[in-house]
Amino acid sequence: MIQVTDGVFLSKVSVQNVEKVLPYLGESVQLVNSGCWKVVAFASILALRAFERGTNHAKTLGGELLLRLAGTLQIKEAIKDVGVREGPNYLVVFGDESRAWGIIEKLGLEELPFDDCSDEIAKTFFEKSALVEVL
Repeated sequence: MIQVTDGVFLSKVSVQNVEKVLPYLGESVQLVNSGCWKVVAFASILALRAFERGTNHAKTLGGELLLRLAGTLQIKEAIKDVGVREGPNYLVVFGDESRAWGIIEKLGLEELPFDDCSDEIAKTFFEKSALVEVL
């Protein structure tokens, strides 16, 4: 698990049963499917800043993260593009580290090692995530 910024924690986890984890997602917990952890970290910072500035488009931090990560204002489209799937996903918890560990334990998620993600690949996603800011 890594701390992205104050109050944002990120972990790569294996999801075996999507239906089991869905009830826990939304408010301040989100599972997303992305090939690059740097992109998820960047999108989570954008989501947090949007709430701090009052420029958020979603009602929850978890929803805002999905919008930023997918580069869209349509939540259904964002869920389809980057929503949780079986297999490797990134868990983002807005809160403190003990809460993040508690969610991993409660949901029975297995932590996975972070893969490296090149800056060139991440740059494309950074631009897409930031697009929501200007829409």
